[in-house]
Amino acid sequence: MHKLLSLGLFLLLVVIVVIIGGQFTGGDWYPTMQQPAWNPPAMLMAPVWAVMYVLMAVSAWMVWEARRSLATAALGWWGLQLLLLVCWSWMYFGLHRPGWALGIMSLWLLVAVIVFLSFRAIRTEAANLTLPVIAWLLFTWVLNMVQWHMNGGGLRSFF
Repeated sequence: MHKLLSLGLFLLLVVIVVIIGGQFTGGDWYPTMQQPAWNPPAMLMAPVWAVMYVLMAVSAWMVWEARRSLATAALGWWGLQLLLLVCWSWMYFGLHRPGWALGIMSLWLLVAVIVFLSFRAIRTEAANLTLPVIAWLLFTWVLNMVQWHMNGGGLRSFF
């Protein structure tokens, strides 16, 4: 029972973060942006993100359950990843700043790799669950970069 409760808490934490990040929507702005032909439809993006969030929660829970000395630092990196998720949503969808969001996504991708490495030192299975997340973040980073470029990206767009 204890394990199910702790797993539920990790899932709840991710849901809370996603709800906070979900407060920022593209509104009328996002549909008016130029998009690459390979941009996935919203009805595909939402379920893929949902799977990624579950993988993030389960991998963190596995590290938590391992209770090794490195777990605290590894989970700190994982928590930073959640904070960057909210920051990216706020910058991209809330403030309509894809260039700045790309910078946040770059940091998020780096932190996700650090999470993978730190989780691997604790529990290989947990680290392996982060690999699809890293792959999805890389895809999202490329999409963000292309969208930024197609919609007037450049140094002027930062100001």
